[in-house]
Amino acid sequence: MIAKLKQTMTPDRRGMTLVELMVTMSIFAVVLGVVMGFMTTTGRSYSSTRERVQYQQSMRAVLSLMTREIRSTGCDPASVGFDHFAVADDEGMSCQMDLNGDADFTDFGPDESVAYTFDPATGELTRNSGAGDMVILRDLTSVVFTYLDEDAAPLVNVPLNALDRARVRYVDLALAGATAKGEPVDYSTRIALRND
Repeated sequence: MIAKLKQTMTPDRRGMTLVELMVTMSIFAVVLGVVMGFMTTTGRSYSSTRERVQYQQSMRAVLSLMTREIRSTGCDPASVGFDHFAVADDEGMSCQMDLNGDADFTDFGPDESVAYTFDPATGELTRNSGAGDMVILRDLTSVVFTYLDEDAAPLVNVPLNALDRARVRYVDLALAGATAKGEPVDYSTRIALRND
């Protein structure tokens, strides 16, 4: 009787059965599948977020450049009296300023005559400061310039004639684009002109 009791208390040293091994492997496969799915989703999300952030940074940099130049439009320390905006359209504008005070806005350094143009066919926004068109932002779906008078009322008859261009005190700028994966990115701002 003691021998039998000893035999039942002795652990089985033969190892795992095939059924136990299959159950363990199945559980491991399910856990591995869940972890790999999570890692794949996280990787895609990170990539998408990074791409969106890079595009937003590009848009912000372009808006910063445009804001600085549009704010300076009409700078005329010598009181020569030139047209602040040579062109004022929905998808483009040309602004002029005399930043170095030499009574001339045709200098290249600093840029005193700058044109922005949006081409809907290519989705490109270009900047021309006299040295030719330079693409400053790609993959845009729309760029809209809205011109407002001193009461912030929109001047709606675009392209603006010379009288309306002289009344512009604010420019609303709206950029809409998409990342390479098609995620929309929109920015808009209102720019107040410093010079009347």
